[in-house]
Amino acid sequence: MLAISPHFSILPWVCYLRRVQNLSMDKLMGVVILYHPDTNALMEHLQSYLSVVDHLLLLDNSESPSSDVTEILSKDASNKIQYQYFGENRGIAERLNQAIEYAQSKGYRYLLTMDQDTGFQPSQMLQYWQKVQDNQLDKVVQFGANCQPDFTPISDIPQQTNNLITSGTILDLSYIEQIGPFDQALFIDFVDTEFSFRVVEKGYRNLLFADIVLQHRIGYLKMSRSIKNFKSSARILHAPIRVYYILRNGLYLLFRSPFVKGENRKLLLSNMKILKNDLIYHNQKGAVYSNVLRAVYDFVFGKMGKKQS
Repeated sequence: MLAISPHFSILPWVCYLRRVQNLSMDKLMGVVILYHPDTNALMEHLQSYLSVVDHLLLLDNSESPSSDVTEILSKDASNKIQYQYFGENRGIAERLNQAIEYAQSKGYRYLLTMDQDTGFQPSQMLQYWQKVQDNQLDKVVQFGANCQPDFTPISDIPQQTNNLITSGTILDLSYIEQIGPFDQALFIDFVDTEFSFRVVEKGYRNLLFADIVLQHRIGYLKMSRSIKNFKSSARILHAPIRVYYILRNGLYLLFRSPFVKGENRKLLLSNMKILKNDLIYHNQKGAVYSNVLRAVYDFVFGKMGKKQS
C-alpha cells in the first residue's frame, strides 16, 4: 500500500529547486481516480496506456474497497500498478494533489491524469507521449488529448487552449509551484476548468494535440424530443448530485474566482448551459431541482467542498 499524505503541501523554494533539478525528463507517472468502477471497463482502459507509463497509481474514493479490482491487480504482471483505498470520497482535487506530491517525491516530471472510464485509441498513447517529449514551446503546463473529435477537428498542429479536461491530460510538474495545487474547495466538477484558467491567467500554456483522440464519456445519453421542433435526439444528462456540483462550482468560479474573465467567462457559461438538458429532459426532475436549489443556497452561504447531507 502507498503511504500518501492526505494534504498537498508546498515545499520551501530552496527544496523545490533541488527537486526540479532531480526530475527525470523521460519518466511518466499516471494516476486514475476511482469511484465504484466497472472493473472490466477499467482494466480495458488501463491497457491503452499502461505500457507507456513507468508507474500507475489507482486512488480509490469508493466507500468500500473493490475486491474485483484488488484480485485483478494481484495478477498484474507489469508490477507498475499500486492501488490505494481510503474508505471515503474526498473528491477529485484532493486525490490529484496527493498524486502530484507523490510523483514529485519519486522524481517524476510528468503526470498523466485519467478517469476510470477513459482510454486511448490503439497505439495513440505512445504517439502522445512522444509529442510531449518533442514539444519545443515553453511554459506548457498541461498537454491534452481530443475528447470531442465531433466538435474539435482532428489536426496534427498543436493548439493552445484555455481549457483541458482532467482525463487524458499530462501535467508538467516543474510548473506546479508557480500555478499552485488543484482547488479542493470544488471537490468535483470544474476542478480541471479552474486549473486550466489559472494556467492561462498566470501567463502559461495549455496545449491540445487534436490528433490524439481520447475515448471519453461525458455524462450519459438519453433520447429526448425537443420542445422546440419535436425532433428526437440524444441529450447529455447527469446524475442529480452532479447537477449540484456543476451549478454550485460554476457560480463559485463566475463570481468569486479571479481567474474567470473575458474568454474564460464565456467558456464557463457555455459549459454550464449543458444543465438545461437536466432541467428539461431528466427523468428524476424532483432530485434535479432539489439539487439546483441546494447548489444556489450553498454557493450563497459559502458552503464548498463535499455536499453535506
